[in-house]
Amino acid sequence: MLMKNNAAGTDYLADWPAHYYEIEDINERQRILLLAIEKELDPEHDPLRLSLLKMRFGDTKSKERPDAFLNAFMMIKAASAAGISRLRKKRQKKELCGYLAQLGITNPADGGESSLMPFARTEAALTVLTEEWQNFADVFLASCVDSKGYRSTLFGIVPIRESAVAEKIAADIDLVTRLYPAQFGLEEALLPFRRIMADTFCQKIENGRAYWDALPPSIPPHQNF
Repeated sequence: MLMKNNAAGTDYLADWPAHYYEIEDINERQRILLLAIEKELDPEHDPLRLSLLKMRFGDTKSKERPDAFLNAFMMIKAASAAGISRLRKKRQKKELCGYLAQLGITNPADGGESSLMPFARTEAALTVLTEEWQNFADVFLASCVDSKGYRSTLFGIVPIRESAVAEKIAADIDLVTRLYPAQFGLEEALLPFRRIMADTFCQKIENGRAYWDALPPSIPPHQNF
């Protein structure tokens, strides 16, 4: 497991926001964040954190709050598996841009603002979004390492070697952050997110740098149907 659990009794407000992402329960994370806002512990960034938390997990207090970042990642992966259709390419690009918006990424060619509006394009917003991407990368890699889907093949029955698991995770990150978006000329829009995913993979996975460097270096040219 890549993620570490907190020791009981952690004071999450101490040295704020050092322990913010240690709060795994999203409702509790939001409650603590609201306390930090009330105490004005980080007035420049905390309102942005709250906006981003609601963007990522929804503006609700239900027990289960699905992760929009994870949904976007998995939907891009699924879209790639379905292939690119000559007749549906414009629609597929629009769908991809929708998934990127869930990650706080926009297509520069469209002149769009960040999903963090009205805080778009500020240093504070970039800082908070980068922190959120880093948290997603940590959680995603931890879930992959523990996932039966990554650790087995042949209908989930036959286990596969550790190196194959690492190769599979690296390939999926590359697919979502580079190869599939490149088919629509959008790979550059994902570069900041890709760097975080790649750096986290290399740091968290044993021999991660070797697996990452073994990925195909070239990007297939996108076809202008």
